[in-house]
Amino acid sequence: MATPTPKPTTASAIQDLTSIDSDITRLLSSASEAIRCLTTPSSSSGAEETFTQHAATYHQLLSSITVRLRRQILQLQAAEIPVSGIDVGALNSRNDVVGREMEAECWASARTFIEGLEKRGEEGEGKKVDGMEVDG
Repeated sequence: MATPTPKPTTASAIQDLTSIDSDITRLLSSASEAIRCLTTPSSSSGAEETFTQHAATYHQLLSSITVRLRRQILQLQAAEIPVSGIDVGALNSRNDVVGREMEAECWASARTFIEGLEKRGEEGEGKKVDGMEVDG
């Protein structure tokens, strides 16, 4: 027979929210670093690998934050604490479709940008990439 999951205490809920807050800061930092990898000229071949690492960290944190925030909302509802304006059913039904669509758009933009940089390297310097003049 399975033992019931203990109800979270106020202290543990606050600790979880503090952890989520910290991870949101890490999420924004990893996004910033990934973008910096794409926009900073680099002669090292590890720039793509660095970008991939930051992007993976970003996606892992985003998933973790989403799950933990949903858990917090469900715990508030289970404790019969009013959660005005938040419809968990609507959150669950969307199932992060918007996030996946935005992610696809970002990856497409990144691919176009990198392909433009590669073309510039093949064609010479002083060319335009996505309508911007790029110096070598």
